Amino acid sequence: MFLPLRWKYIANHFFLICLFIFLPILVSTRPPDEPFLTLTRPFIRDISGDIISLMIFYFNYYVLIPAVYLRKKTLLYIVSLLLCFLAMMVWPTLISSVVPLHLTQAHPIITHPKSQPLYQLGFLPGSLHHVYLFMIAIFFSFLIRTRENLDEIKAEKLKAEIASLKSQINPHFLFNTLNTIYTLSLKNDPRASEAIVQLSGIMRYAITDANDAMILLQKEIEYITNYVELQKARLGNTANVLFQCEGNANGKRIAPLILITYIENAFKHGANPDMEGCLIKIVLQIKEIGILLQVFNSKAKRVTPADLTAIGMSNTKHRLDHIYPDKYKLEIDEDEKKYLINLSIQLQ
Repeated sequence: MFLPLRWKYIANHFFLICLFIFLPILVSTRPPDEPFLTLTRPFIRDISGDIISLMIFYFNYYVLIPAVYLRKKTLLYIVSLLLCFLAMMVWPTLISSVVPLHLTQAHPIITHPKSQPLYQLGFLPGSLHHVYLFMIAIFFSFLIRTRENLDEIKAEKLKAEIASLKSQINPHFLFNTLNTIYTLSLKNDPRASEAIVQLSGIMRYAITDANDAMILLQKEIEYITNYVELQKARLGNTANVLFQCEGNANGKRIAPLILITYIENAFKHGANPDMEGCLIKIVLQIKEIGILLQVFNSKAKRVTPADLTAIGMSNTKHRLDHIYPDKYKLEIDEDEKKYLINLSIQLQ
């Protein structure tokens, strides 16, 4: 039985908290005659320091960084850290000093030359340990939070790029497809009803499924198939369009709209309804650990603005770099007569 993502997140934090608190206890050295987990004042002080450092970690992570630091309230952030540091240095000693315990001979009270217990002054020899804990709590909370913030910014950028892809695809493609369906309906061609179903599937995918970070590979293939079939209906006999899909897609997932850009590019630059003899060949091979997409097109006269295609190709390249770093390979072979793309992706 798999835990939901939220519960996994909570379980991981609970495990790390327990590890942070109890691991030092288990590995710490003790005198031979001291029982395990002896409740001495140094022991209480150290445990209190660990707990307070955890509180400072989460306070800095969830409150100070997002609500103060990232909002450019630098002075307030520094003051807050100083107060946290003061609490880290004072509270463990105060807590250990008020606990009514009989100290073992193995941990006698270390006294001031004037016989005044040092813990009454607010500091003990273990205070340097608390300084280290404070620095570790602040450093890692800041590091993790800022890294997550960068990931959120990248995710928002990817969403914007997907939205940009949709805005480039849908208006032109929808206009051309509706014209095709209209022409087929005037001829009472039975392909008109099929084209409506295919267009419905494309729009449903673009509006709903493509909003997810990862989708089933089978849905991406269905989207590509519908797109190719509609392009075939639009181009008629003016282009020779071949589409092959080989392998088993069950269980595999992929980033949405990561393949369609290269297929669109082939139709935009390799097909022209006013010309004949155009060739477009698309082969999608599904392997055990990933996929291989090969898209070939003979070059025809451009019928769409080149800048839209360039933006779409650039956005897709950025998404590949972010989603599949070191897990994809893109090769482009181009000359005056042809354009060939080979894209391989290792799927998670």
